[in-house]
Amino acid sequence: MNAFVLAAGFGKRMGSLTENCPKPLLKIQNITLLDYSLYLLNEWKVSNVWINTHYLGEQIKFHVKNFNHFPINVLEEKNKILGTAGGIRTGLPAESFDKPLLLINPDTLFFPESNFSPKESLVEGIKIHLYLLPAPAEQNYTKIEIKENGSLEFGNGSYYYIGLAVLDPKCLIHLEKNKYYDLSDIFKESAARGEITGEVFSGKVLDLGTKELWDSYKQKDIFGKELTKIVSFVNDSKVT
Repeated sequence: MNAFVLAAGFGKRMGSLTENCPKPLLKIQNITLLDYSLYLLNEWKVSNVWINTHYLGEQIKFHVKNFNHFPINVLEEKNKILGTAGGIRTGLPAESFDKPLLLINPDTLFFPESNFSPKESLVEGIKIHLYLLPAPAEQNYTKIEIKENGSLEFGNGSYYYIGLAVLDPKCLIHLEKNKYYDLSDIFKESAARGEITGEVFSGKVLDLGTKELWDSYKQKDIFGKELTKIVSFVNDSKVT
């Protein structure tokens, strides 16, 4: 499976933390958010990875330049940010539009159950599959309902999208390259056509999307016994 890491955002909600550092390179327990995403992708046995960058993107490009576990293609949005859908449509090469694409948002730390692995294919007629969790009452997430047949309805319900999905890139082929498009709009349009499904993620997540959330967790043992394995992966990822 191919994967796409959405790493072009400005990270403005992180305040001073991202003045000189792109959000994917912020560290918790000395592990960057990006490296943890790459660790998970390696666990899930992806073949190729694309990372889109914009804000301080040269730091991300330098960070992964010697990565050696699987091919990484850095897509630099130098002139303007293209959004989550626009970045994929513009940067993903044409020959890769025929394979499902795993999307991962490095803003969120995913802690899957040991038996979890993302879908490697989509059923006929379905363009997108989202992983969801019950929406916390105190957070202003878009509410999503899972219908009996697995299709999704946006605007109502008790679940939210956690930032992990499988997408048929061909559902973006109608978009014009080098223009801004947001995946949330694509999700809602697909839902209206009955082309999007979802399921409850078998695991836990940690949202580090704001400075307040970051500050509340930065002194805690986030990775537990998994930390040694993650550190080993990170150390082994660099060509010496």
